[in-house]
Amino acid sequence: MNCWRRALLGLFIGTFIVLGLVVILLAYAARWLSDAGVPARADVIVVLAGDARRARHAGDLFRQGYAPQVLVSRAARGARERSLDELGIVLPRGEEIDIRVLERVGVPRDRIAVFGTASLSTYEEGKVLRVLYADRPIRLLVVTSPYHVRRARMILASALPNARLNVVATPYEAFPERWWSSQDAARDVLLEVAKLLFYGLGNRFTSPAS
Repeated sequence: MNCWRRALLGLFIGTFIVLGLVVILLAYAARWLSDAGVPARADVIVVLAGDARRARHAGDLFRQGYAPQVLVSRAARGARERSLDELGIVLPRGEEIDIRVLERVGVPRDRIAVFGTASLSTYEEGKVLRVLYADRPIRLLVVTSPYHVRRARMILASALPNARLNVVATPYEAFPERWWSSQDAARDVLLEVAKLLFYGLGNRFTSPAS
């Protein structure tokens, strides 16, 4: 009987410790995920597909003289967009919106280029950039969302080992440290942690044609 009590007590203490560690890790998740660099001079500013607020910050960086060109990712159309396409309701593509944002904040159209054809993930964006720049020691100033910084750096560093990467976060996208108090931030953190685990286990999000 005493053995059972000690075993149950040990199980309870172990569970309590594990849960405590999980709570501590999640409490600092926002700070850990958004470990962004400080903008520095580069050859190209790269806007990863996603939120148009990334393009807005890229425009700021261009106007401040950090790089002479901006590259915008052409992402795959999502299920929502494809469903609307079938009904003849065609929404602008993500890169079209990014280009309009960049032009609106003062980036000349001839300084904007699009890379990729229909990238499904950051991993596929990295593959396209690797083809574009091969083994060149190019300096890339990558702009993404705060929650996406760590994973983007991890994936792109693997794809472009000879590039000088600087991944920065757009300030136009709020990302509170108390992320659990915001529905949007909570969704972003939990999904990003899941994607990091997925990637860390050797899995990749790729399009059917890849």
